[in-house]
Amino acid sequence: MVNRLIYCLLVCLLAFSCQEKEVLFEEGWEVEVSGSAVYVKEYAIGHEGEDVSQREPIIVVHGGPVLDHTYFIPHLDDLARTYQLIFYDQRVCGRSSLAVDTTTMTLDGFADDIEVIRKQMGLGKVNLLGHSWGGLVAMKYAIKYDEQLSHLILSNSMAPSVADWQADNAAVAQMTSPKDQQRLNALVSSGLLRQENPARYIKEMMMLSFRGQMYDTANLSKLEIFIPENFMIRSQTFGLLSPDLASYNLYQALTAVKTPTLIIYGEKEPAVGGHAGRFAEAFPNATLEVISKSGHFPFIDSPETYANAVSGFIKQ
Repeated sequence: MVNRLIYCLLVCLLAFSCQEKEVLFEEGWEVEVSGSAVYVKEYAIGHEGEDVSQREPIIVVHGGPVLDHTYFIPHLDDLARTYQLIFYDQRVCGRSSLAVDTTTMTLDGFADDIEVIRKQMGLGKVNLLGHSWGGLVAMKYAIKYDEQLSHLILSNSMAPSVADWQADNAAVAQMTSPKDQQRLNALVSSGLLRQENPARYIKEMMMLSFRGQMYDTANLSKLEIFIPENFMIRSQTFGLLSPDLASYNLYQALTAVKTPTLIIYGEKEPAVGGHAGRFAEAFPNATLEVISKSGHFPFIDSPETYANAVSGFIKQ
């Protein structure tokens, strides 16, 4: 009787451990988009034998310019346990090709890229999450393709107007410590950025700039950004978007977006005391969430709170 009881307990423990064993489902491929090979990756965490492709999808639009999707990993893993995350490297970014149809290097063109990916993956309505610069791209997508969206999440987004964006930039510049600013100035004047391979110095400059945007500066070590060796060439091509960014104002266009929208900022961000309220009021159906003890990267500063905010919003 005792042996049989022990056997049953072992079977139960083994079954439980098999059910709880997490597996990373990750697959990447290229999609032809406006003359470019764009890298797309499905990312989910589940259990052995689970078909994660049946999960509700979230397309994630990274920030930048010229960064890629990798800085989200592993910080969105809590969401990856419930949803199918679809990352992609925007044109001229990350693993996507440098080749590009210059006539489509516009905000509308970048919004169209998301629609091409959605269609090629055979997806219906999707959740769309745009971070930082990616938030501006996500706004443009919502304006053009509102009917294809289930939920819109604008996380630490660029402002909807160039005037508010410039005000944010001025405030962010004041958040850089004198020591970091001195090093930034030294890098700019040193000529190191004009070397054949300046990637390490560009990364240093970005990290110095981001330090002041973290609520806890110690968390900067958790932010991993990839800078390609040909960053300067890619950046110049990305500069074709400059005319669109010179005088944009999306406030009026956002009034037509019916998709339920969540706007997220960290409490340290200048937008909270600036345009954030007006931003949320522009939408017919938007909620503003300010995450405490967070800056521009709340999924690093406060990952559990961030995941709960996004997941709770989608489930409503």
